[in-house]
Amino acid sequence: MRWRKLSTVLRREYSSRVKTKAFWITTLLVPVLIVAFTVLPSLLISSTGGRYTIAVVTANGALVADIQRLLAARETEDTGLVGKVDVTLRKVEPAANAAAQRTELKRQVIAKQLNAVVVLPASVMEDGRAEYVSTNVSSLRLMSRLERAVGEAVMHQRLAAAGFAADRADAITMPVDLRAVRIAEDLSESRKGAAEKSFMLSYCLTFLLYMTMIFYGYYVMRGVLEEKSSRVVEVIVANIRPTELMFGKIFGIAAVGLTQYAIWVMLLLNLALVGSFFGSAITEGQAAYVSPALLVFFVVFFVLGYLLYSAFYAAVGAAFNTDEEAQQMQTVVSLVLGTSFVLMFPVMANPDSPVSVALSLVPIFAPILFFLRMTIQTPPTWQIVACLALLIGSVFGVARFAAAVYRVGILMYGKKPTFREILQWARTA
Repeated sequence: MRWRKLSTVLRREYSSRVKTKAFWITTLLVPVLIVAFTVLPSLLISSTGGRYTIAVVTANGALVADIQRLLAARETEDTGLVGKVDVTLRKVEPAANAAAQRTELKRQVIAKQLNAVVVLPASVMEDGRAEYVSTNVSSLRLMSRLERAVGEAVMHQRLAAAGFAADRADAITMPVDLRAVRIAEDLSESRKGAAEKSFMLSYCLTFLLYMTMIFYGYYVMRGVLEEKSSRVVEVIVANIRPTELMFGKIFGIAAVGLTQYAIWVMLLLNLALVGSFFGSAITEGQAAYVSPALLVFFVVFFVLGYLLYSAFYAAVGAAFNTDEEAQQMQTVVSLVLGTSFVLMFPVMANPDSPVSVALSLVPIFAPILFFLRMTIQTPPTWQIVACLALLIGSVFGVARFAAAVYRVGILMYGKKPTFREILQWARTA
C-alpha cells in the first residue's frame, strides 16, 4: 500500500467534510441537544409537584391523621429541582348509601373540587386493599407517596392493635436505607449517588459509542455509493488502488469524528458542564468515575469499533449501486451492532458472569460491551489484552475482506449482487 496516495485520499476526505456547513452545524448543535436533554427532564420533574386535595373515605380518624403526618414528613424531604407534592387530606365518613356517596365524590373530582378519592374500607386492616379514584391515574409520584403513607399508617394501626405503643411504631417500621458504596482500584470509597452515577456514565458513554459507529459507518457507505453512482470512482481508481481509496476514506472520516469529539470536549470543559453531568463527582473527590484511563479506552474502542464496522459498511457500499439495493445488507450490519446495545443491560447487571465475559470478548460486540464493563469495574488485565488482540485481529480480517469486495464491487454496475457473489468476489480478489 502506497502511504503517500493513501494520505492524499485521507486529507481529501477530511478537508471536504470539515469545511462543510453541515459539519459545523452538527458539531455545535450536539452539545446544545445534550444540555437540553440533561436539563429539560429536571425542569419537567420540577413541574410534577403541586397542591392536591384528596378525600379519604374512612371512619378511622386516627388513620387519616397518621397518613397526613407521614405525608407532611415526606414533603420536607423534597429538595432541589424536584417539585414538592403538597397533599391535603379531607376525611369523609362512609355514608349508608355507599354508591350514591361514591357518585357524588366522583362528580367533585370531575369538577376539580377534589384531585382524587382514596377509599379505605374497614377491611383494609386485614386484607390491605384500598382504592385510588381519580381522572389521572398516571401521576406516579403522588400515587407512590400516598401508597407508602397509607401502608405505613395501616401498619402502625396493626402494631397498636397488637399491643405496641404508638410512639414506638415509627421506630419499629423505620425502613432500612441501603446506600451504595463504590470501591475504586485504590480502595477508596465513594458513597453519594454512586450507583446512579455509575449507571448514567455507563449508559451515556456506551450509547455515544453506539450512535457514533452507526453514524460514521453509514457516512462511509454513503460516500462510496455517491462516488460509485457518479462514476467518479472510475477516474480515481485509474491513479490509485481501490484498497488505498477505501482505507483513505475510512481513516479520513475517522479523523472527522475525532475532531468533533475534541471540539465537544473543549466546549464541555470551557462551559464547566462536566460537573453538571456527573453531579458533584468532581467537587467531592469522586473523579474516579471519569478517570483518564477510561477516557483513553473510550478513544481506543471508538477507533477500533469504527474501523471494524466502517469496513463492513464500505463493503456494502461497494457491492451495491443504490441506497435501496444496499438497504437490506445495511440493516443486517446495523442489527449486529444494535444487538450489542441490547445486551448491555444484562451485562451491566452482572459484568463478571461467564456469559458477560464471553459476550464482551466477541469482536463484533466488544466495542460496546467490553467498554461498558470497564465503566462499571476494571476487568482483569488478561481480559483487556485478549479483547484488544481479538478486536485488532478482527479489524484486519474484516478490512481484508472489505478491501477484496471493494476492489471488485466498486466497478460493478447493473445487477444487484447476491451474497454468494459477494463472497466469490472476496475469494477471487
